[in-house]
Amino acid sequence: MDLLHRTLEGFSPELYLAALSRVAHSDGLHPDEQEMLDQHACRLGIDLDDLPELPRDLSDLPWATRILVYRDAYMLALADGLFSPEEEKYLAELAGRLKLSQEKVGSIQRWVRDCEGLLERFDEILGNTE
Repeated sequence: MDLLHRTLEGFSPELYLAALSRVAHSDGLHPDEQEMLDQHACRLGIDLDDLPELPRDLSDLPWATRILVYRDAYMLALADGLFSPEEEKYLAELAGRLKLSQEKVGSIQRWVRDCEGLLERFDEILGNTE
């Protein structure tokens, strides 16, 4: 388990992966989503075939964990380049279960898009061989 996840009080790798897996499967599992799930599972030492059911109320999770779960679920939903209505519906439900305000959800989504833009710009820099 990496340092970030060890330092988040109350972090449950199993619940984290269960939330990500559910968004990945909401519109059919894309190979890019499978790859992300596999990487997370390997890093956390979790078997993807043995994930628990998510509790209805996830608001007892620590604040940082709730933000991390939503952020990574949103990133996973974007992994295949499409943001399907099923993924959008699931993420709205997940935000409610995590007790995240629309304002906080919007902030997380903007942050993810900003990061993706920076990575794309860096890829462009790497592609320019002078």
